[in-house]
Amino acid sequence: MPARSRCRPTAFVANPGGGTVSAIDVKTRTKYPTDIKVGEGPAGMAVTPDGKTLFVANRFSDSVSVIDVKTRTKVGADITVGSQPNVPAVTPDGKTLFVANLSSGTLSVIDVKTRKKDPTDITVGTIAFGVAVAPDGKTAFVTNFLSDTISAIDVKTRTHKPPDIATGTGPLGGAFTPDGKTGFVVNNGGNSVSTFDLKTRTKYPIDIPVGPGPVAMAITPDGKTGFVDNVGGPIASTNTPMPESIGTVSTIDVKTRTKDPTDITVGPQPAGPEVTPDGKTVFVANYGNGTVSTIDVKTRTKDPSDIPVGGNPTTTTITLCRR
Repeated sequence: MPARSRCRPTAFVANPGGGTVSAIDVKTRTKYPTDIKVGEGPAGMAVTPDGKTLFVANRFSDSVSVIDVKTRTKVGADITVGSQPNVPAVTPDGKTLFVANLSSGTLSVIDVKTRKKDPTDITVGTIAFGVAVAPDGKTAFVTNFLSDTISAIDVKTRTHKPPDIATGTGPLGGAFTPDGKTGFVVNNGGNSVSTFDLKTRTKYPIDIPVGPGPVAMAITPDGKTGFVDNVGGPIASTNTPMPESIGTVSTIDVKTRTKDPTDITVGPQPAGPEVTPDGKTVFVANYGNGTVSTIDVKTRTKDPSDIPVGGNPTTTTITLCRR
């Protein structure tokens, strides 16, 4: 009887410069030859918990593309959402996709099974950059770039739960601790990371200083370390190009909420760090030169060889191995 092929985790990278998504074999760090054509200006991505389906928000075509992870092909027609969709998130039960819409300051809701959008979008703050669903699946949190706030959405009722949570200046990406107790959000204009209690929705008084112009954050599966990409300077608006400079990644001790003194140099204009499911490697897309850098979590060192992908990559999503 032939041996069963092993499941191989795949890193998907959104390339807004070419309207494509690149796929990388995580183990070998090699890119698959053919990129996947999606909508215009692909930005954030989200994969279903079963690891089978990838959703890609297309900022300049106001749509969401659907990719079959196994075949690495786009399937079906794109789903129309709000104005300038940016970062989506799937609920832990795999039933619902939330999509943050930059220009409209709203959240679109899509049924994952039917791929149909709810007719009514949810109003949040100004320039809704991204959305993430808490590990317990009960609340979705949306970062509002120009409101300097985070909005909380009840997943079951799909209603906005005021009051919003105050952050630092220009909140963009964020992450949750695996235990579901604490949320982290990067403040692009404040060169800092804010933390808040998910249950009480209260912000801790002291922010964590990081590198210049942080954009997004990822936390290791063991909940010990956070990785923050620093693009090099503040973004005036989410429609302006990222600053041209050498990019770095800051590391944060999640328990003590302190930054390691030494940042890790990666490619220019890094965006969208993602940790592999085994917790050993961080993938970071470099917008400035069309590559992906990888970092060893244990040693906090970058692999000397970056991986070429498509044009102006902004985010990376790594699929879990599920059968």
